[in-house]
Amino acid sequence: METREKLKSAIIEWQGRALPPLQKRSYEANIDAPHINDIVGVRRCGKTYYMYQLISELLERGVPKSNILYLNLDDDRLQPLNGDELQLLVEAFREIQEVSAEDRLYLFLDEIQNFPSWERWVKGIYDRKQNVKLVISGSNASLLSQEISTLLTGRHLSTRMFPFSFAELLDYHSITFDVKTLPYSEDRPVVKRRFNEYLEKGGFPETIVYPSVQHRETLQSYFDDIIYRDIISRHGIRNPLIFKDLALFCISNIAKPHTYNSLRRLFANYSSLSTDAIINYIAYLEDALLLFSVNHYDESLKQQINKPRKLYCIDTGMINAVSFKLSSDTGRLYENLVFIQLLRSGNEIYYWQDRKGLEVDFVTKKGLEPSRLMQVCSDFSDPKTKEREVNGLLAGMKNFKMKEGTIITSDLFDEEVVDGKKIRYVPLWYWLLEGEFNMMNDYSI
Repeated sequence: METREKLKSAIIEWQGRALPPLQKRSYEANIDAPHINDIVGVRRCGKTYYMYQLISELLERGVPKSNILYLNLDDDRLQPLNGDELQLLVEAFREIQEVSAEDRLYLFLDEIQNFPSWERWVKGIYDRKQNVKLVISGSNASLLSQEISTLLTGRHLSTRMFPFSFAELLDYHSITFDVKTLPYSEDRPVVKRRFNEYLEKGGFPETIVYPSVQHRETLQSYFDDIIYRDIISRHGIRNPLIFKDLALFCISNIAKPHTYNSLRRLFANYSSLSTDAIINYIAYLEDALLLFSVNHYDESLKQQINKPRKLYCIDTGMINAVSFKLSSDTGRLYENLVFIQLLRSGNEIYYWQDRKGLEVDFVTKKGLEPSRLMQVCSDFSDPKTKEREVNGLLAGMKNFKMKEGTIITSDLFDEEVVDGKKIRYVPLWYWLLEGEFNMMNDYSI
């Protein structure tokens, strides 16, 4: 079937479809701005349904469906198709729907990264002022890369999507609460039960919407799709089994410092991977938004590059589903959840360690200076553990000249002053909600 006929068939099929039931997501894409809206997130995090949400809002405002088109460019029926051939899309759309050039069209193009030269076509649509609003999505960080940002500079607005946050999970289950009184309210046990579920299963929408489905098998299939479709196939990796083993090793060892050379040595017994190959493989995992690197905080970029990095995963459910650990490491799952929440809020994120080995799990930065220090500890039953976490935080506060730090706990609300420095103890389940509602500085014990 020739390209024009493929596109016409897809357009006609879309016009006959009804929107599925929707769970409102807590993102704000400005659909009225003339800019291109790009929605970026890991595979299956909800980008498609967020597009449906935006379409639903347009329909509620009176925009005719004949002026709206959604296409999933990951659909095998549209292959092969390239960015240049997408130019036929606007022509075919106006022809079938009998929409004049004066009427604004809304094009929602899902998984656009599958098409070579798509960015030049998108730029051309914008620059030629064809009265077309473009909303695009992609499952890799390349949509946010410097090259794309340079090509579309001043022309696009980005929305970075994640699996459900804890607050979104509670909203889906219609669990309402007042975050200010939650520590003392009767809602607390319900919220904590849902938190334990969230820690185990994560926030991918399908694991929440369909709780009876075997979530581990679902998440394992997501992992395989990301590994084989988004990375191995796209980048032509010649050693797929070794690449997958590296990915599994990294997910099984989140929050642990590593260097590229240390990873290479771990695989030296059965692989001849070079350090450059390891660097590329980690970059591919990050580009697919499966893993994220955190650097050591250092004012010298050279020193920062030479220090070990830590890796975190997009979702704790994914970690539990594919990790080859024999038992759950709750502390590292807690740390991963804190990292993802900090990432949602747009922080620059680092860790820090002094020469004595005292460490701060997270140093966040907004602007030119560090803004917050955080430790994560799920179990304070061992006095030595508490001493280590407190001493690390105090060392960080001294180094960064801060008066306050936070320790994320399993269920401890407290506050103490040590050596003139204030330390807040906040349960993770509460901190996730507190941060979501921008109340980090309003809560007091």
